[in-house]
Amino acid sequence: MIIEKDQLLKRQEKIESYREEKQGIMDDLRVCISYTPDRDNDLLCFMEQYLKAEKKNRPRLLEQIKCCINGEEYENPFLSYNQYSERHIDELDHILNEYIDQLKLSDGDFTKISRIIESTILKINELHDLCHGQLIDAWRNERLAEYIITVSQYAGFQNAKDIIEGKKQW
Repeated sequence: MIIEKDQLLKRQEKIESYREEKQGIMDDLRVCISYTPDRDNDLLCFMEQYLKAEKKNRPRLLEQIKCCINGEEYENPFLSYNQYSERHIDELDHILNEYIDQLKLSDGDFTKISRIIESTILKINELHDLCHGQLIDAWRNERLAEYIITVSQYAGFQNAKDIIEGKKQW
């Protein structure tokens, strides 16, 4: 029994040690919503929006283009493309922290681990839908799946990939 407790503690430590590994995913999400003004790129973005805009929205865009050309203050032209915010990133971070916490308490029970993985994927699906399918791109998809799989392997579970592929909608 003591050996089992030692093994369980080692697994919990390994699982916990992987908590910080999600930071690369979180940082990538934040880079995509942070904005640094660049007049040339901003002007191109405004012009593209103008060409695609309904006539009623064009005067506002023309005003922004004028401000951009004249070096005056203008709105972030990329706001219309951002479908998620810092709040959504924080929610994903919370979901992944909760995943770690639950796996640590699973005692290596494969049925529990399977349910934890499924629940985590469903929560991420909901968040991704809330963000109009923009939260998880191809790069993040790979990293996120890899993260979930690796942490579950630390818990002794080997079938996370099957669950992820069967449940994810991102």
